[in-house]
Order: sequence, then C-alpha cells, then structure tokens
Amino acid sequence: MKTKQQPGHRRTQLHKQVMSGLLATAMGIATLPLSAHFSLAFAAENEASRGYDIPAGALDKALSHFAGEAGVVLSFEADQAEHLVTKGLKGNYTIQQGFELLLQGSKLQAVEVQAGRYTLKKSATNAVSSEAVDTLPEVKVTAKTEQAKSELMPAYAGGQVARGSRVGLLGNKEIIDTPFNVTSYTSQLIEDQQAITAADVLANDPSVRTISYGLTNAAGAGDSFMIRGFPIQNGMLFDGIYGIAPNRTLPVETAERIEVLKGPSALLNGMAPYDSAGGAINMVPKRAGDTPLTRFTATYMSKGVFGGHLDIGRRFGEENEWGVRFNGVYRNGKTATDGQSIELGAATVGIDYRGDKLRASLDAGHQTMNNEAPQGAGGLGIADTIAIPRPPSATKQIAQDWEYAKTRSDYFLTKLEFDIHPDWTLYGALGEGNNRFQYLSTDIYVTDAQGNAQATVYYWPDYWNYKTVQAGLRGLFHTGEIKHQVNLNASYLKQTHGYTDDYYGLSSFSTNIYDAPTVPRPSLAGISSNPPKRDALHLPSVAIADTLSMFDDKVALTLGLRHQSVKVITYDEITGDGKTDYDKSAVTPVTAVVFKPLQNFSIYGNYIEGLSKGDTPPLGTTNAGIPLAPFKTRQYEIGAKYDFGRFSTTLSLFQIEKPSGFSVINADLTRTYKVDGEQRNRGVELNVFGEVIPDVRLLGGLAYIDARQTHTEGGVNDGNYAPNVSKWQLNLGTEYDVRGLSGVTLTARMISSSAQYIDATNTYSIPGWTRWDVGGRYKTNSWGKPVTLRAGIENLFGHEYWVSGSGSWLYLGKPRLLNLSATIDF
Repeated sequence: MKTKQQPGHRRTQLHKQVMSGLLATAMGIATLPLSAHFSLAFAAENEASRGYDIPAGALDKALSHFAGEAGVVLSFEADQAEHLVTKGLKGNYTIQQGFELLLQGSKLQAVEVQAGRYTLKKSATNAVSSEAVDTLPEVKVTAKTEQAKSELMPAYAGGQVARGSRVGLLGNKEIIDTPFNVTSYTSQLIEDQQAITAADVLANDPSVRTISYGLTNAAGAGDSFMIRGFPIQNGMLFDGIYGIAPNRTLPVETAERIEVLKGPSALLNGMAPYDSAGGAINMVPKRAGDTPLTRFTATYMSKGVFGGHLDIGRRFGEENEWGVRFNGVYRNGKTATDGQSIELGAATVGIDYRGDKLRASLDAGHQTMNNEAPQGAGGLGIADTIAIPRPPSATKQIAQDWEYAKTRSDYFLTKLEFDIHPDWTLYGALGEGNNRFQYLSTDIYVTDAQGNAQATVYYWPDYWNYKTVQAGLRGLFHTGEIKHQVNLNASYLKQTHGYTDDYYGLSSFSTNIYDAPTVPRPSLAGISSNPPKRDALHLPSVAIADTLSMFDDKVALTLGLRHQSVKVITYDEITGDGKTDYDKSAVTPVTAVVFKPLQNFSIYGNYIEGLSKGDTPPLGTTNAGIPLAPFKTRQYEIGAKYDFGRFSTTLSLFQIEKPSGFSVINADLTRTYKVDGEQRNRGVELNVFGEVIPDVRLLGGLAYIDARQTHTEGGVNDGNYAPNVSKWQLNLGTEYDVRGLSGVTLTARMISSSAQYIDATNTYSIPGWTRWDVGGRYKTNSWGKPVTLRAGIENLFGHEYWVSGSGSWLYLGKPRLLNLSATIDF
C-alpha cells in the first residue's frame, strides 16, 4: 500500500540554505541605498580631481569600475564597448578626464545626460588632455516622443541586463517605469555565458523553469518552460510578434535580447497560439550598429559537438541609414549522452532603414536541426501505481540508435513605422513562419521502481504554418496637466497545423531506463511523411491602450482593452472537409499603475487577463483530438522596484488563476477530458541585477510559489498542491573581475528547486535539486585583435535529478557539460 510522501522534510535543509543565502543578500541590499546616495552626493560635490588606479584590460569592465569609484551612473549598449580594450587609468583626474583617458582610441565619448548620469556616444575624435576640461563637447540631440522609440534600451551596469524592454502595446519602457515584472537579457550575457538556446539564458531567472532542453538532453522536444508555475509551450515572440520564431529551438546567438514578461499578457501582445498563462518570452533580432562588426566564435560542447558562429554587421548611406546584419551558426557532433548526436544550422539576415520619419526592417531566417537518439524526447512516463524511480544517468543512452528528430524552420518578418506628426506614428508588420517536423521515436512508460518499461514506437510527421499581420497608430497628447500615450492596434494571426496519428504504435518492446537493450529499427515502408491538414486557428483582434501620466510623471495609470475573436476549424484527414468547432470572442482588459515617489524608486500594481487556446484532449479519452474552448487567466500583482544606480532590485507579489482540465471516468469506464477546475498560484519574487561593488556583479533572485488546486471534480483535491510546481526556486549567479589579472573574469551560479508533487492527489513527488555552474573568461588584445576565451561547466558535480514533471511524465536534468569558446573581432 502506498503512503503519501512528504517533500517538506526533504526540503528542510534546502530551505535553510536558501534562506541563509537570501538573508545575506538582503543584508547587503539593505546597506546599498545609503552608499548609493552617499556616492552620488560625493560626486556632485567633488568636481576636483581624485586618484584612480584602474588596470588595463577590457574597456567595458574598466568603465564600470571607473563609474563605480567616481560615484556616477554610466549606461551604454553592450556592443559599443564589447571586445575593446583600454590602457587603464592611474593618477589624479576629474570625471571627464578619466572618461577621456579610458576611451582613448575607441572613437567613443562619455556625455553627461543628467546630473551624475552618463552615456556613451560615437565621437569623430577622441583627443585626450591632461588639462582641466572647461566645457563638455557639443552634442546634437534629436528628440523623439517616448512611444515612438523603436531603439533598444541601453544595458544596465555590468552589461548582463538592459535598463528596460519592449512591453507590447506599451512600447519600450524602462524597468522602473513598467507596471509588470520584466527582464531583458543582453547579447553580452548570451556571449559570456555561452548560451545556445533560450533555456540557457532563462537559467538566470528564478521564476522560470525549463522542462526539457532542446540541444543537450530531450533533443527532439525542444525548449519548454514554466513561468510562475504555468507552462509555456513551443514558441516565443519574435520582435514582439507571435508565429514567427521557430517552434522548437532557437539559437540565441542570433538574438540581441531575450526578454521575459511574467504573467498573462493578452492585451499587451495579443493571444498566443499556445498556452501562455505564466508569461511571454520575446526574442529581439540583431541590428547593425554604427561600428562595423566582423566577429567569429568557435565553440565546443562535451563530448564532441564542435561549431562556429559568424556575425557581420555594416551600415551604409550618408547618415548610416541602411543596415545589414548577418548571423550564421553551425554545430555538429556527439553530445554528453552516449549514442546521441546533434546537427544544427541556422542563418539569419536583418536589414533595416532608419530615416527621420520612416523606419523599416526585414528579418528572414532558415534553420535545420537533426537529432539522433534524442534522450526522452517526450519525457519518461511513470505508472501511477509505482514509487518514483531514481533518475537514470543523463549521460547513459536510453533511446535507440535509430530514433531521430528532424526539424526545419523558415520565417520572415517585415515592419514599418512612419511619423505622420512628431507625436504620432503609424506602424505595421507582416510575417510568416513555417515549421516542419519528423520524429521516429518512442514513448517510454516505466512500470516498476527497477526501471523496467514498455516502449511504444511512433512515427510522427507534422507541420505548423503561421501568417500574421498587424497595423496600428500610437501617439501622444495632453488633456490639461495629464499626458496620454495611446496605442490603437489591429492584428490577425492564422495558425495551420497538419499531422497524423495513424503511425502511433508501429510496434512496442520491453526496455529498461537504466540498461536499455538494442532492438531492430521498424520499417517505414509505405508510410507517408506528408501529413494532412488537421486544424486551423484564426485570431483576429483589436486593442486600445492609454497610459495617463500626471504629477510630473510621478503617477502613470494604464488602461486598455483587447477584443479577441477565436475561431477553431478541424479538418477531416481523408476528405479535407473542415468544420468550425469554436467561433466566439472575448474582451481582455488591463489596469496598471506606477507610482514614483523618487526618481529611482517605484511602486506598481496591475490586473491583467490572458486568453489561451483550449486544451486538446489526449489519446485514450472519448473526445481525444477535439480542441476545447479557449479560457481566460486572471492575474493580480503588486510590487516595488529600486534602482541604486548600479544595482537594481524588484519585489513582486502575485496571484494567477487559471482554469485546468482533467479526465473524468464515465459510467461505462471510458474517460472524457474536460476543463472544470482551477489552478491558483500565489507567489513572491525577488529579482536582483547589476554591480554590487566594483568588479562584482549579481544576477538572479528567489521565487516562492504556492500553487493550489481549486474547484476540482467533486472537490476531492481542493487545496492540494498543483502538480509539477516547486514551492521554492533560487537562481543566483555572480561574476568577479579579478583585480591584478587584467581581463580575467570568474563566474559561478547556483540553481535550486524544492520538491514538487507530480499528481493531483499529492501522493507522489520528486525531490528538490541543486545545480552548480562555474566558468571564466579572458579578454585580451595581445594578438592585435580583440579576443575573448571562455570556459564553463554546467552541472559541475554531475548531479542526477528529475528536473520537473508534466502530467505523468518526468524529465531529466542536464548532464555535466563542458563548454569552450573563442571569439575574435576582425
């Protein structure tokens, strides 16, 4: 007879470690306001020269070091100073003289935009004077209305996170002015952490958990995420538009930013063609900068995946109005899992035009990925009558040699903005994404604690096609003392899906997850790889949002509505005839407010709804494959944000209510899937990023999620924890620039999750886990070119663990991975 497991006892030690680390971090944070204000006041009062001793080395780190000692705030784009070096600074100088000496030969200059706040601008000359500087250089500034800005927000101190991100209809907003919890990870972080997929980037976020990894473990399934305890399935936004980015795995070397918005966002981004109750992930494509770029990176991943990345950017025209950015990525070889290999190729091009009134862009990309022997592409099924087996080694082969997953993706997106007035802009977008997949794989269903299992062989070809178009008008006007920033938007997205389940269950065989036998490959003779069209999703919508700013921008109130229509059509795979299963509409509102009692401190709150495509009942139910009606998700959130100048924190409290589905046993013992329950997640998040002290950066935070089931069938599971959600999640990374060793940076990161139940009755659970990652990099100009060498180890101690669950399926964590790379700018 089974007894209920108690993960709370197993979490005790983990909680002690988490709370000890959090307490230490909080104590450090508590001292920062005083030191930050003191240093700014000191800088304002001390215009005379002072002594500095900053060693030669990487320019970005030297600038951050100097700004920290000078007590000023410096913000700049990561690629402006990336891979540049400086001779250092030693002696007594004013702030302006210090900047000039550090920037000598870089064709950059530091410009004071506010008292104590500087940014980097391109300079025709970069002369250095040892005499006192009487006046600042003349700077030509072209003002644009806030809502018309399409350029990226500059990087925050340390370069890992941007000062702001794109927030759908609300446009580009600084973090402190945004009434939501958002984070924008930069291309500098992507390079320095040797990130390959979005999962590698989001390993820095405590509110995000990756269910399966696209390249290093569950190779066939791609990246799949949980945000605030809710799944985000197959896909992300591309430059703010759904349906463009490849469905499975996107190589983030082609991205300028990876942005995360936590919580539902139907008004901001429109309804996603998949479930997105917990949040949204946006990839911002790269654009050519003013400085010509030719960069090559050679990569290695254990135990034999070699690759290269070529990044070229140029601007043309009298005022550099035309830009072209090309990125090519290729990887091939054997992974850290026995018998598994990957091949990934991607090519992207971004063309943009930036004129006085007209701005336009075109992005296009092609990607292929082939995986041999993907490890648990859909996870490992666990029978509901057995104890949870210990996880197998992530380095040991479970899949058969003949299993594979093949994907091919092509996409394009064109966007246009035209200023019809200095305060009003027309904009539009048009794009398409095509994804084709073929899987010859097995569903492995574990039947006892010794790892014995039954494997079901299937061949699954399918395709997803997306077509999208948007148009809108955004503008700025005043009513008395109130400023209005308005955005009116109309959008249409069509998703077409083709697949066949005729080839599920080609054969079956007995296996063992700890010692898998070898079985012959099944014959695919007479099996078609061109699946018929099975369903289509039509998503037209109109939306309006207005942000009302008052009291000298100390208060900003955002109100908005989106009217979303949802039409689901299913097609007969034999005749091709279609029938409408669902055709209705819904209104999703948002109310959000930001109050800024201080320029660097804000309090915010929001109520926002999400709209998600209805579940598709699984095989084995009486309504299998028939899409259910879309459902609404509701979020309530309050929070506070404080910018200390070079270090920032966000504290958020939220509640999300989402309808949930389950299978009901009928009188004739058949099962019918229906949506009649609810999952309610309440949580607290603490996010930190930036430079705590010169040469030391922190990134990450802590998330506490109390996920409960409500309104369950017959009330039998009301109050139980929701499956597959850890109560505690900690991600905390640090970087240290070693003084005395010019250009050397050491890194470490801890990722930890507490236990989670995997069933609605809370009978079974998987234990908590902790993963350590370490690394280092060295920047040098010794060979006449900027060169960066990097090394990193993920899962340093080779810990074997179940990273998460999904229904009755469990997913393995990463194996130990060694990553090496070398980057050179030509």
